[in-house]
Amino acid sequence: MIEVYIGTDRLDTYKDEDINITLNIQNIKDISKLFVDFTQNFQLPASAANNAVFKHYYNADVSGGFQAALRQSATIYLNKEPFREGSIELMGVDLKDGKPNSYEVVFFSAGVNLKDLFGEDELTGLDFSAYDHEYLATIIRTGLEGKTLSSGNIIYPLISPVVDWFYDSASSTHQDGDLAYHTTNDDHGLNYYELKPAIALTAIIDAIEAKYGITFTSSFFADRKFTDLYMWCHRREGYMFFGQENGFTATKINFTSTTGSGFDTTTDTLTIPSTYDRFLWRYNITSTSDYQTHFYINGVYYTSRSHSGNAENEEIYFSGLSTGDVIQMRFSPPTNWDGGAISLASVSSSGREFTNPTNVYWTASTSSAQTFQSDVIISDQMPEQKVYDFIVGLVKMFNLVIEPTSRTTFNVEPLDDWYALGTNYDVTDYVDTTTTNITKPELYKRISFNYQESDAYLMRNFREVNGGVAYGDLRADFTFDGGELSSETTFELLKYTKLDDPSNGVTNWVCGKSINREGNPYIGQPVIFYASDVLDISAYPIGYLDETGRTPSPDDPLTSLNLCCNINNSNPANVSQMLTYGLEVEPYHEQSFSQTLYNQFWEDYITDLYSTSRRVYKLKARLPERILAQLRMNDKLDIAGRRYVINALQVNLRTNEATLELLNDV
Repeated sequence: MIEVYIGTDRLDTYKDEDINITLNIQNIKDISKLFVDFTQNFQLPASAANNAVFKHYYNADVSGGFQAALRQSATIYLNKEPFREGSIELMGVDLKDGKPNSYEVVFFSAGVNLKDLFGEDELTGLDFSAYDHEYLATIIRTGLEGKTLSSGNIIYPLISPVVDWFYDSASSTHQDGDLAYHTTNDDHGLNYYELKPAIALTAIIDAIEAKYGITFTSSFFADRKFTDLYMWCHRREGYMFFGQENGFTATKINFTSTTGSGFDTTTDTLTIPSTYDRFLWRYNITSTSDYQTHFYINGVYYTSRSHSGNAENEEIYFSGLSTGDVIQMRFSPPTNWDGGAISLASVSSSGREFTNPTNVYWTASTSSAQTFQSDVIISDQMPEQKVYDFIVGLVKMFNLVIEPTSRTTFNVEPLDDWYALGTNYDVTDYVDTTTTNITKPELYKRISFNYQESDAYLMRNFREVNGGVAYGDLRADFTFDGGELSSETTFELLKYTKLDDPSNGVTNWVCGKSINREGNPYIGQPVIFYASDVLDISAYPIGYLDETGRTPSPDDPLTSLNLCCNINNSNPANVSQMLTYGLEVEPYHEQSFSQTLYNQFWEDYITDLYSTSRRVYKLKARLPERILAQLRMNDKLDIAGRRYVINALQVNLRTNEATLELLNDV
């Protein structure tokens, strides 16, 4: 018996209506796509119960009607036992003689709902407030030297967004961009404002679960191959704040007293009465800082002024305003801000008649100093990437299967691990072996695994020297007539480098550079990397410059550093994962490792695909309900002494008749 529910409402079904469902997770026909369960469209009678559930959708005049544009949570039961949870989409209504006759619907498993759930949401919309921190050189140093900032969820990798760093320990060399620490004339080195944070991918997963009310159950997400992964918070070209006109949000001036009418000290806004059609806003500011003032009309930016120190009788002219328009004054750091404190000791302002400036309409002033809040808001620094694309990127890197186990719970494991969790069923007695269709799998003359193409100059140079194949990518050609299959993740890699010290060999640490060939800042797709160990770099110390522009006194260079690169261990004997698909020389160890993404997560699948003994079998069966109710796509079927992997399964839930597309287990 088939039962279909939307929420807690049971729908009436036709006794003789076939409900055909296709079950597959990953399919041999396209390994770069994620597949999930779905049904073909089926009909439901326009009964009184169904009309109530669908709120008489056929009648456009019904107020507050059924939201057909949105999928509704649904469950299919077989003999009172849950078979699949997911959602139903109403496709339409058939009328007969002007009266509703049937509803056409389609069922989707919970896996399809992930894309609907995430929609166009971006990573910037997730809640990372637990990881926000003050923008101070001491805090940034903590994130550079180890993994204690925000319990290791935030670090500061040695990746340059602007400067082409070099290392020269010679005491006579004192140039900008030289990271080497010198005991004298040490006003060069690594400026704290050159660094940007990075966030652990586990923290991103946690934020996704929290926002959307879902749970990913995964042993892989708890493995160090994943927990040591970070995403660089590189949202804008250049530094995080220094030189960024839009790197921070202007703060409203907090006015505490006013005279005249129209100015509200609660909202710090001026509402224009009809008499303020044309007027001057005059202001005075006492400060020792460099800063900018900004004016907004109805929340929309209007104009700005830059100031160094005191501002005296500055005037902003407004015209063409309408009654009820709202003006607000704000302030922010200068465009070349290095993160230091910005303080306004006092602000006074007034509105004056344009043709007669001595005629003052109102005044507003502050009674206490204001300081710009220099915090690192992680959500503001997240790269521009959709939540769904972030998940897809992980799927394509690690060959993950996302299997819905309920509407809100998803099991996530690499394909090989997922298959290992399956069960074997002997279905010989239920399969029609008299007629079997056997075909070869669809093979491709080229398979490629790629990251997003990077224009950082070290990556571009490698790509040009290696025939267009980028560092980290893998391309395999076969002597077949098929097409090309390309699986491209949504992230970028950086190629890290050791720095040559003309006086003392090569540094024992690596850095990254997000700079193009022309020497300009470069920003592409989100960059991910491993940060697994802390290095002792006392042999090649780095000068670290704080807000004073010098190494803190007493002299305190960097002698420890997070290893941020594309391998997950500083000891070559303990490397268990590289982030490259192909076999590449890793710059820190200066050797290659076989533990590539392809070797660890894709090789078994591809090897089986191209095995000379691999076949695709299509058979007919009538599976008992006890097997249908429990069958998962990682289960294997034994038929007449042979074992098969399920590639796809189509089943009629009314008759239990099934079409099996199987792969022999090689």
